[in-house]
Amino acid sequence: MKVVIAGGGTGGHLYPGIALAQTFMNLQPETQILFIGTSQGIGSSPIPQKGFLFETVTATGFVGKGVFARLKSILSIPAGLSQSLRILKQFRPQLVIGIGGYVAVPVMLAATRLRIKRVILEPNVMPGLVNKLVAPLCHLVVTTFEASSKQLRSKHIQRLGIPIRPEITQAHSFQKKEGIQTLVILGGSQGSHSINQTMIAALPFLRDEKDRLEIIHQTGNKDYDKVRASYNQAAFKAEVSPFIDDMGPVYAKADLMISRAGAGTLSEIGVTGKPSLLIPFPHAGGHQIENAKAFISAGASEMILDQNLSGQGLAKKIMTLLNDPGKLQKMGTAAKRQGNAHAAEDIAKASIALISKGAV
Repeated sequence: MKVVIAGGGTGGHLYPGIALAQTFMNLQPETQILFIGTSQGIGSSPIPQKGFLFETVTATGFVGKGVFARLKSILSIPAGLSQSLRILKQFRPQLVIGIGGYVAVPVMLAATRLRIKRVILEPNVMPGLVNKLVAPLCHLVVTTFEASSKQLRSKHIQRLGIPIRPEITQAHSFQKKEGIQTLVILGGSQGSHSINQTMIAALPFLRDEKDRLEIIHQTGNKDYDKVRASYNQAAFKAEVSPFIDDMGPVYAKADLMISRAGAGTLSEIGVTGKPSLLIPFPHAGGHQIENAKAFISAGASEMILDQNLSGQGLAKKIMTLLNDPGKLQKMGTAAKRQGNAHAAEDIAKASIALISKGAV
């Protein structure tokens, strides 16, 4: 069996794709996987290390861009389509899976033209433009939230969730020191400048709690030195990293997560059953706010909007939550109900069944 996985260059797209590819290999070891992405972002770097083939096509973003960038995006489609047709003809897959991002447009169009079975994953409450466009062309649309189904034109929708990395689904709680709580701060795969800055501003308001707090903070590259120096100067126990690849132990240690509200991270928070304080990325077209609202409605999270961030306010919210273990437990239980630890296997099995049905 040959499978193509096409997706954008962020961790939110990439890691679910890798988890799904590994699951295909576990179910059918003879499976050959080819990733198709772009040369931008982090899209290509971890894939060859995982032992998978990788090809790039021309594709650029459209949503949230200026007039010239949008024109460039539209004009890039013919080139991307031509490249996708060439790659698919050479690789000859039985299935193409779109995991998000604008690269899915030319790849899915090429797969349609070549009559290859097609699946897309929609992780957000509010579907992205690309998935809205290609959903009618697909044999299966996989969603995470029930509300997504109403916004996608397809008769073949299944709510199966997002594939999660095995090291996260297999994470176990760590033995903690008495009286010590672990706060984990994430800002997406590239970090978040506003969260980083606000956490630095919050440290003076947390100084009386520093003996009971252990902090794990993923900063991204740009703010790493400044954030690390700030923790050191304030004498906080903190593990500061530009990027954390092995997230399993991090989730296992966490008593409270502070995070953006990307769908991939929320799925990981759900599977691990962690309470969270969400700060949605304000320039995601409203996607992350809607994702956060779904977790808040379930009782799994609380939210601060990015424009309302302040050091004192963030510190107060952190300590209010950490000082209420009963509420943290209820939030964690509610989060657990939002995740599907078996999403990758469910999606892979549904895809294999789709292939077995034969011709389009």
